[in-house]
Amino acid sequence: MVEIKFLARFRDITKERSVNIEYSGNVDNLIDILTQKYGNEFKDALFDKEGNLRDYMKILVNGEDLDAIGGLEAEVGVGDEIVFFQTIAGG
Repeated sequence: MVEIKFLARFRDITKERSVNIEYSGNVDNLIDILTQKYGNEFKDALFDKEGNLRDYMKILVNGEDLDAIGGLEAEVGVGDEIVFFQTIAGG
């Protein structure tokens, strides 16, 4: 099982704090599965109109930033924890 945690805006979109699913593959395909489950609002929150991950959206895999482990092509599987959240900027 992969444990997926939703923080901030993603909790509002999914109406869940976390979900466990049977999955093995890359993060990009996992996002497609989550979009099917939660609707286009989920994907629209992550990506801009050009299909790039928004700067202020973060995905952690086992505590590591997605960019540090291969981006959307990073592989995830049994026992992994993925966290989706929006960073907050202040002044």
